[in-house]
Amino acid sequence: MTQQETSHPPHAMAQIDFILPTLRALDDTVGDLLIVSAFADERPLTGLTGLVDWRLAGALSRLRMNGFSSGSLGERILYPGGRRLSHPKVMLMGLGHRTDHRADRAFAVARSAIEAAVSLGAERITTAFFGLPVLPSPLERTSLKLTEILCRPETIQRVALVADHDTRRLVKEGVAIFGRSPD
Repeated sequence: MTQQETSHPPHAMAQIDFILPTLRALDDTVGDLLIVSAFADERPLTGLTGLVDWRLAGALSRLRMNGFSSGSLGERILYPGGRRLSHPKVMLMGLGHRTDHRADRAFAVARSAIEAAVSLGAERITTAFFGLPVLPSPLERTSLKLTEILCRPETIQRVALVADHDTRRLVKEGVAIFGRSPD
C-alpha cells in the first residue's frame, strides 16, 4: 500500500472503534497513545484509568501517592506503556474535582489531550469519555461534541473509545441523531 492510499483526504474524520472496558480488549487494541483521565478526588482510580493502573502494577496510583500527580484540571502526565500495554505511551489527564466537572471542562481536557497526541505524532489513540458519563447532561448529546474533538485532526487516523455496551449504544444513538454515523 502506498503512502497516498493510507492517508486521509483533507478534512476526513478518523475512524471510530468501540472497545469494551476489559484488559483483553485493551490488549487487542494496538495504538500509539493511550489517553486516560482521573478526577483529583478519585481514589481508587476507576474505569479505563483503573484498568491501565492495574496493568502497570499500580504505577499511576503511585504517581498520586508520591504527589507527582494531583488530577488537577489540565494536568498532563506522559508515562511509558512498556511491554505491559499495547500502546507505547500513556497520557494521564487531570479532570479536576468531580463536583466542579462540567461538559465544557471535559471538552477542554479532550482538546488538550488531542493537541498533545498530535504533537507526539500519534495516529491511533485509545481513550474513554473524560468524565462525561458522570454528568447529568445526556451522553447522547455530549458524545457527538467529544467525537468531533477527538476525530477532527487530520493526523489522527483511528480513535478507539472504551465503552461498555450501554455507553456504546448511547453514543451511537447520539452520533446518529445529532451528527454523522460512526465507522
